[in-house]
Amino acid sequence: MTTSMAEEIDLTELRSSTQRLLADKLDRRAPWDGSGRQTAKLDSSAAEQGWFLLTVPEEMGGLGQNFAALAPIYEELGRSLAPFWFSGTMATVDALLVDGSEAAGAVVAEVLDNRARIALVTLPAGVSEQPTVLPMVPADDGATHVLLLADDGSSARLVATNDPSLVIQPVDTWDLGRAYVEIRLQNDGAGLALSPEAALTARAHAELALALDCVGGASQCLLEAVDYMLGRQQFGRSIASFQALKHRAADHKVAIELARSLADQATNMFAARSGNWALLATQAKVLAVQAFRQVAEDGVQLHGGVGFTWEYNCHLFLKRALVNELLYGTPEHLANRIAAQIG
Repeated sequence: MTTSMAEEIDLTELRSSTQRLLADKLDRRAPWDGSGRQTAKLDSSAAEQGWFLLTVPEEMGGLGQNFAALAPIYEELGRSLAPFWFSGTMATVDALLVDGSEAAGAVVAEVLDNRARIALVTLPAGVSEQPTVLPMVPADDGATHVLLLADDGSSARLVATNDPSLVIQPVDTWDLGRAYVEIRLQNDGAGLALSPEAALTARAHAELALALDCVGGASQCLLEAVDYMLGRQQFGRSIASFQALKHRAADHKVAIELARSLADQATNMFAARSGNWALLATQAKVLAVQAFRQVAEDGVQLHGGVGFTWEYNCHLFLKRALVNELLYGTPEHLANRIAAQIG
């Protein structure tokens, strides 16, 4: 991607190119059948497409776009059940650019040179940087840094994964399609401390990226459930013609579109840093993970007895939805945070 930034990137074309790349490079079942997650291949292809350059200013060698350019990528990654954690790196890049220090700029340069990839984790509520165990951190094998983010978005510290203050080991979750690690965090003050504004930016970016991931996953899950119902015959006709099932599918479509609408609004507000952009990002995450879980759970049911067989993908979406629901704060925890800000 070498386009001049005299004009903004065509987001429709960006979405289409993302779809083509994922269709060509990704086998969503590979992590489950022992073929591996294909993370390195996707990361390399993403770098070739210029994804890591998108929101970096032109004067730093980037493409000078805002968060809106990342939104279709995040949604398509969710739709395809992609395995790699693009959002951790880009949320941290966003925060580093806001911080603006020389050290922060050096890390951004490493990302652009494909020498750095970053995992992001929010510390438990009430925990700043105390010795603690973080049991499920979204992190690819090639992660070189971890951004330790306070739950309230008030502080953040970027630490290299080879720092002795971190003990990292892989863990399995319900979702074998993405990589997770356990981090034992020792408080020795290591790493690069970022400004409060940078920390809040990283948290909002991560929450909004996950919201878009859920919208994409929920949309594809419902599409595949409807396709199955159209082809499944019972009593001499397609089960998609049964009124009760049509109503269930319609209700899910409404829930997805509501989540998409809020995510789009939050995207615009966050990209412009206008209004209460941080609060909207949290709200978008809550609504999207709830819609994804509901659609995925019912998607299995709508497939009947074959919903959990390897012939169909609906259970893969359910496992992704269940894990997404826990990342960066459960819906209950985030709802309490929202209530405290609007009460």
